[in-house]
Amino acid sequence: MKKTNMLLVATAALVAAKGLDNRLEVTHYNLKSEELPQEFDGFRIVHISDFHCDTTAGLIDAIRNESPDIICATGDMTHDTGTYDAFIKLLGAMLKIAPVYIISGNHDVWRSDYDELVLKCKEMGAVFLQDERAFIKRKDSEIAISGIEDPFSSVCRTIYENIEKSVDKLGNYDGYEILMFHRANLLDVFSGSSYNLILSGHMHGGQFRIPGVGGVVCPKTNFHDKTKILFPKYFGGEYTKEKIKIIVSRGIGNPTFLPRIFNRPEICSIVLRSKKNPESI
Repeated sequence: MKKTNMLLVATAALVAAKGLDNRLEVTHYNLKSEELPQEFDGFRIVHISDFHCDTTAGLIDAIRNESPDIICATGDMTHDTGTYDAFIKLLGAMLKIAPVYIISGNHDVWRSDYDELVLKCKEMGAVFLQDERAFIKRKDSEIAISGIEDPFSSVCRTIYENIEKSVDKLGNYDGYEILMFHRANLLDVFSGSSYNLILSGHMHGGQFRIPGVGGVVCPKTNFHDKTKILFPKYFGGEYTKEKIKIIVSRGIGNPTFLPRIFNRPEICSIVLRSKKNPESI
């Protein structure tokens, strides 16, 4: 009986250590597309989200080691209160590695100094997309990268109306297009759209993850809308919706008092592959 108790204690300790492992993880994706111009075959994106001005050991080294062509930050890089200096320091380091594209998350737009934050990012040389589209060129080809402002409202209906207005403001693009949109729980609104790749965050991996099952809970900011609260559809990883590829980051920081369980902080390293290139793997 004593040996059995010791084994149970040891097993529980091992599970706890694994579940509470907070080391940064890099998740790699290879995404093939017939629409991607051949000149962009091998184009690498580092996708980060939900930094929340947290402290994450090895973050800059991990980004640098991926040798990205661009870095995409999909919202909540700051928190709604307090200084945003930690993000500005991170942004300065990232800009020495590659061009940085940023969109807002709900915690960003809640800040009283949000406009100041946007201006600071732009002055540093980042591309802060607020219902805007930018273009990346290689030789005679280009791809588009678009960003939607966080649609926050205390009224559920208005959230969806804000997304619709943002999409209308962007208009259509006839080519390969990446959309940056913070709230992964609302991704179904893009059904039938022409985006080729959507990068999203917000879900913090479900906060608690059950191995083999998935993320457990949405952030509390979603409790008033129409999306699933428990075991959300999009919590982290790669998804395919119609012809759209979706990558949802589990995020980096942890703005709550609840620990991340079986849910290590993450950056995503995405390589785009063109099916027009016969040598593409």
